[in-house]
Amino acid sequence: MFTSTTRMVATVLAALAVLAAVTGLAQAATSKPAGMSKAEYRALIIRGDALNEKYRLGRWQNVPQGMTPDEYRALTIRSEALNKQYHLGKWSTASSTSATGVSHGFSWGAFGIGAVAMLGLVLLAGGVVAGSRHSRETPRVRTS
Repeated sequence: MFTSTTRMVATVLAALAVLAAVTGLAQAATSKPAGMSKAEYRALIIRGDALNEKYRLGRWQNVPQGMTPDEYRALTIRSEALNKQYHLGKWSTASSTSATGVSHGFSWGAFGIGAVAMLGLVLLAGGVVAGSRHSRETPRVRTS
């Protein structure tokens, strides 16, 4: 279908496109904007880090107030180790299945039974109300 020359040209073009994309990404990640001094760029980075801390973005995301990301990471690692030691959380022996092997999802069978029982109670109550309003006696008509 394709000749070897066509295949070789397509391979070279694909390799050049990938190389250009990778080079552009690497350069964008490591270079400062044009026309900015080293001190200005450092001040911009420090300001960005401070805003990330204030608004809990980037590495500060999910970190509680009053803790640094390193302290939070240490607490998380300690907590996971204790959970593993005491078989809690994902290390629990009775993880997400019950004794019958059924997961703890929503039980549609129990919902159906409850819905039918509630419908029965509503019909029974409606029958009682309708029966009490229409007694067997005929209403007496007053004549003056």
